[in-house]
Amino acid sequence: MRPFLAAVLPLLFLQVPLVAQHDHEASPYAHTQTSEIPTLNDDEIAQLRNGEGMGLARAAELNRYPGSKHVLELDDQLGLDEAQRALVAAIRSQMSGKAIAKGEEILRAEQHLSELFESGAATQAAIACITDHLGPMRGELQSIHLNAHIKTVDILTAEQVTHYVELRGYGDAAPRASGDSSTTSGSP
Repeated sequence: MRPFLAAVLPLLFLQVPLVAQHDHEASPYAHTQTSEIPTLNDDEIAQLRNGEGMGLARAAELNRYPGSKHVLELDDQLGLDEAQRALVAAIRSQMSGKAIAKGEEILRAEQHLSELFESGAATQAAIACITDHLGPMRGELQSIHLNAHIKTVDILTAEQVTHYVELRGYGDAAPRASGDSSTTSGSP
């Protein structure tokens, strides 16, 4: 009997951590159940509706391609002239219009996805149909934001870009090694 207990007793102690792992906490997205579109939280919905960046242009922002929104917020510190301000505002307006339209498309797709599951009609084929379109829509939204950064950097001088990087707290304000399009004289 002792050899049996010696073999079984350690296995019983192994069960304790497994039981503890099943203490369920609320899911991090449980609060979205009351959201207008349950697959997204209220903040995500608002950002998509308002054409906000949501970090989609981080690759540009962190590599010396300023964003039009932040350039306009920092226009006095950057010393923008009237022509630059008008051009950046036009980029911002155009980007915002496109981003809002694309955001609405994404919201409709997310709503449809949620409705499929809510109704019990979700199938692999139906989900694939939605997600096959949703992925490219999200990519298009990111492209809209990234392209606005590319257009904006061409309007600024190298000094303004460097100052922007410093003001935004990105640390290394050294110019890009090659293909630096921010060395224009301020004209597009």
